Amino acid sequence: MTRHLILLLLLIFFSDLTATAQGSMSQAVRAFALDEDLAGAVVAIDVVDVSTGQRLAAHQPDLALIPASTQKLITTAIAMDVLGADHTFRTRLLSSGTLEKGVLSGDIIIEGGGDPSLASPYLEGVPRLPELLDRWVDKIRRAGITEVRGRIIADDAYFGTDGSAPGWPWADLGNYYGAGAYGLNVHENFYFLDLLQRSRVGDRPAVQRLRPSVPGLSLSNELRSGPRGSGDQAYIYGAPYGYDNYVRGTIPVGTGTFTIKGAIPDPPLFLAQLLREALAAEGVAVRLPAVTTRQLGADDRPSVKVLDEHHSPKLSSLVDRTNLRSNNLYAEALLRAVNKERGRELALLASPEYYLEWLEERGLPTKGLQFEDGSGLATRNFFSPEFMTAFLRSQAGKSRWRQSIPLAGKTGSMRSYLKGTVADGRLWAKSGSLGAVRAYAGYIRSAKGRELAFCIMVNNHTMEGRPLRNKMLALMKELCQLAP
Repeated sequence: MTRHLILLLLLIFFSDLTATAQGSMSQAVRAFALDEDLAGAVVAIDVVDVSTGQRLAAHQPDLALIPASTQKLITTAIAMDVLGADHTFRTRLLSSGTLEKGVLSGDIIIEGGGDPSLASPYLEGVPRLPELLDRWVDKIRRAGITEVRGRIIADDAYFGTDGSAPGWPWADLGNYYGAGAYGLNVHENFYFLDLLQRSRVGDRPAVQRLRPSVPGLSLSNELRSGPRGSGDQAYIYGAPYGYDNYVRGTIPVGTGTFTIKGAIPDPPLFLAQLLREALAAEGVAVRLPAVTTRQLGADDRPSVKVLDEHHSPKLSSLVDRTNLRSNNLYAEALLRAVNKERGRELALLASPEYYLEWLEERGLPTKGLQFEDGSGLATRNFFSPEFMTAFLRSQAGKSRWRQSIPLAGKTGSMRSYLKGTVADGRLWAKSGSLGAVRAYAGYIRSAKGRELAFCIMVNNHTMEGRPLRNKMLALMKELCQLAP
């Protein structure tokens, strides 16, 4: 048998294997799309070979649907490209005025630079809130200041006042995932709300405490106790800069403490108030109330002295936090930072208009795309699975960015899923969920090393979230099994 004949036979053999796998994957996708539990829902799926662009399986791949948090993949890729993996956000502690015999005839200023991670309770290497306040009190005392005749001013002007995106639902704004991105963020702009569970369905759980306490926040408790195992069905209703909030919905019956998280109404003011309290506890009196530049309007600041300068972790670490934990605040801060870097005016920093330009520059299709925010929380974002797989193919070589995508059985939101299965360590998937929306997008590496890009989107479903998620996980596992 000649060498050429052997090569030809091998080519035919592997082509047959690919065709067989392609047919099996198509059958798996079709079975999912026609599942009777998804009757009435809109399903769109695309699976392509990363290196060749060959479509291996699909169902309505050109249909534009709401992507939810899978959109963070686009925001983070743009941020890595425009800002660079080593970019950091700066926060400064300043003093203005004159100092004589320990008395500062002026103000202490916290100058924000848009850092979403300042005093994060989760991110490694970041000072926690008490540690940050202690550090700043120490810096102020070391500067010889024993009394402040002016104010603690939170300079929140870096990103303007538009913390929340225009398209965010009212029911989300008071909850931690609806916390906006400001020029000065702190503690990821949320507080913990501890509730005391009751033993009877219908009884009202009591508010135990807020951690940290938010000065001036009023919570009207309209909660009820739901059945055991019903999970967190509690929602906090409030608006940015609004301090009269309502807690509604249910938490399950029980005998312990049940914790939810709410959005701090005005994070810059909150941080200024906490610093004022921390100074008072150490004997440094501040004569006037804490305030923000938003409240002051134009602030003439002829000269300042730098007391401290804090830098965030590198952007690559913030991108990890954005995608691995699907953090909306970080995504919105990255969007604003990109626009800031490009010189856009303050009123347009929350606009994702530049996304289309960035995508077009890379030869990606932009017809039928719409973006309203950076995180995917808005309800009028939409694009198709075939757009997402094209985007994923274009970014396949960005190794540092790809580390931020949750890996089945290993990292982020996929850490607990598909562990010990064929997908463990071979499926990278960013999830998205929003009301009647559930989506996944990412990469699959076959046992032979072939790489696929995929996107699965379901809109307008009536299923409970957990059963639908399990069906989607089962499909992704099957795609891993069938990948040629």
